[in-house]
Amino acid sequence: MAMHQENITAALALASAGIKIFPAGADKRPLVKGWQEAATCNVDQINRWWDGAAALPAIPCGQNNLVVIDCDRHDGGADGVAAFKSLVVARGGLSPQVPLVKTPNGGLHVYFRQPNGKALGNGRGSLPPGIDVRGAGGFVVGPGARLPDGRGWTAMIGRSSIHDAPPMPQWLVTMLRPAQREEAREKNNADTSHDRGRAYGMAALDRVEAELAAAPTGERNERLFKTAFRLATMAARGWLMESEIFETLLRACEGNDYLREHGNRATMKTIESGLRDGLNVPHDDLADRGDGAAQSGSGNGAGHREQRHKKVERTQRVTGEWDDPDMSILDSRRGELPDLPIEAFPQSVHRWMLNASRGAGVTVGHIALPLIGIASGLIGVARRVQATRSWQQPMTCWTCLVGVSGSGKTPSLDVVKRALSVVERSRQQENAARQLAHETRVERAKAALKKWKDDVAAAVDAGQPPPVKPAEAQDVRPFVVPRLYVSDCTIERLAPLLEARPRGVIYIADELARLFMNLERYSGGSDRAFWLEAWDGNSFTVERLGRPPVILAHLLVGVVGGFQPDLLARSFAGDSDGIYSRFLYAWPPEAPFREPSDDADEVDPEIINAFARLANLQAGDDDAFVPRSVPLTADARRVFTQFAQLAHQERQSLEGRDREYWCKGTGHVLRLSGTLCFLEWAWTGGAEPQAIEARHIESAVMFWKSYLWPHGRAALRLVGLSDKHGHARTVLRWLNAGNKTTVSREEVRREALAQRLDAGETQALLDMLVRTGWLREVLVKVFGPGRPPRRWDVNPRLFEVPL
Repeated sequence: MAMHQENITAALALASAGIKIFPAGADKRPLVKGWQEAATCNVDQINRWWDGAAALPAIPCGQNNLVVIDCDRHDGGADGVAAFKSLVVARGGLSPQVPLVKTPNGGLHVYFRQPNGKALGNGRGSLPPGIDVRGAGGFVVGPGARLPDGRGWTAMIGRSSIHDAPPMPQWLVTMLRPAQREEAREKNNADTSHDRGRAYGMAALDRVEAELAAAPTGERNERLFKTAFRLATMAARGWLMESEIFETLLRACEGNDYLREHGNRATMKTIESGLRDGLNVPHDDLADRGDGAAQSGSGNGAGHREQRHKKVERTQRVTGEWDDPDMSILDSRRGELPDLPIEAFPQSVHRWMLNASRGAGVTVGHIALPLIGIASGLIGVARRVQATRSWQQPMTCWTCLVGVSGSGKTPSLDVVKRALSVVERSRQQENAARQLAHETRVERAKAALKKWKDDVAAAVDAGQPPPVKPAEAQDVRPFVVPRLYVSDCTIERLAPLLEARPRGVIYIADELARLFMNLERYSGGSDRAFWLEAWDGNSFTVERLGRPPVILAHLLVGVVGGFQPDLLARSFAGDSDGIYSRFLYAWPPEAPFREPSDDADEVDPEIINAFARLANLQAGDDDAFVPRSVPLTADARRVFTQFAQLAHQERQSLEGRDREYWCKGTGHVLRLSGTLCFLEWAWTGGAEPQAIEARHIESAVMFWKSYLWPHGRAALRLVGLSDKHGHARTVLRWLNAGNKTTVSREEVRREALAQRLDAGETQALLDMLVRTGWLREVLVKVFGPGRPPRRWDVNPRLFEVPL
């Protein structure tokens, strides 16, 4: 009864604010036919709907001129909240006027007003996995709604109401409106006018409801996907709008009860999948008007009438690069990667880098990333690069070398780590003085405590109010020796170390897989949450059993080490929260044999002095640590803006892990620019830099674009650039192992993928393999009644590749 009252109260509150609503069940399926047209603010109608009904108030987004970003959070799935947070943080944060609503599963609804121009529908555009969109043709459950189990949709306090939602920011609009396929448009526009194409598309839309209503029950999901795909090919030509496709398909699914049987989320996923893949395959030009095929509006090519005959005849339709398939799906090797551009580093450091690499028997590329990782970790959050007043980055970089055992990772790391160890030992006297000062504070606190207790006793004896316990009588935590780095440490141990050195600590390990393969094994996921935040330098609370929590104003841990290729893949397999994108990767080649050289000392005074300067950067004392911001000069900001604009444009052509890694590029460039600036100062001495100059940004951009980005892509290819990419690799390996020369969709779904994907998702995967040249669909002609089977030939080159 209480739940019913909460839901009708929420419904009436939304209606009173001018938000049209309709009732939905606890399974989030509409309880009224024609919900888009039925939605209302009429109080009488709402009371009739909720008269004894256990319903949730649902908001049709199109009718309310809203777009809702739906960030999911499900066990085993992508974390949409974390993904959206990363997008927002990279762009300077979210306006406090944006309404936010927490969902029952820990997800988030983010409300915006529809932008000007064509209304946004439910297409995800180029958003990362875990984030859906509800616009024209979609709906969400409103704030204040409550499920039978007590969970509900809760509006976050301090935010605007949803009827006051601000316009969507332009960067998000751009992501949701994917660029038109200009090549296809330019190629075809001369042959098919827009008006004719529009008429053709509208005729196809008019037939959708009848086509889906006629689909047999067991084939509705497949038919829905194919229909969405077919209509999307017309949208790719500009003949139809995505929003009208969504609305038509949802109306059809409501009419044939597909929506009620499968639920709103599953229906949306199937439509989105078909639209996403169809938009990549613009519709062919329409045939001449005399050709009957041009009048049908029911497919992307002719031949449907011929397929109704029984006897098989095979013809081939080439839609991929059959002669040159995309090897990157299978390639788990290093491949050809660029050498380190040493000119990106300060000139004063070149001699040491070259001598150190020769002395260790490795390439200069092996030395570069440990140097960057340790130098940046010593600075930590003591200095932050300030891109704008609201966008600051700590300088700490996570760096790793990728390579098989014996390829030079450990000697490279040791060269830099030895200098750090010398600096650590040189601080013993300073730490001893800190300990003496700490012991003095402890004894002073004990004396103050004893005096306070005596004063309390005296006041009680005199019948007076007892004095308040003074601050100097509070307990003092045990002394912890500040450490510059650790090599094996639990989170519970790291927490007090970060208290002792609030600018940050460095974690150094030859093989980082032992950390990242075990983030959830013993902690139930809490270790993963810690390390996700440990790159950002924000506040964090470490809970400890039986002891008070450690509250860190700045959780920042540098990570420096290496990965063997196979362990890298296992460390980040299934990783959907983006930990892998925080790393800078280098996969340098093995160095050729060189005669032993005395070019480098075991520990060079230059690097020791540089590390000592960085470790001793002042930022207040340990009890009043205050990070200092270092702004960009005007020229530096101009250079950075140019790179940020390029990064924004380029990401439109990327997907999956590739896209997520590229999107971190602006943050990486800022951190690198600050590290290169302060490394130059630490090496040469003089006055501390007060701003990051344009040359430092230019060096960081060069380092990222020409070296770190291609090396990172090669490393992440081991994991799979996206879930679809990983599934594609699985299918190709299965085809190779079974010497399959032809295959059906159901064979792939059942045998290769063990039914991890549904029919629509499997079809999308096959379409991807066609586009990349590994499969080629063969059209099967049959003479007689019945639907022709669909099969795909396997590219023979697959069996030439050693897997």
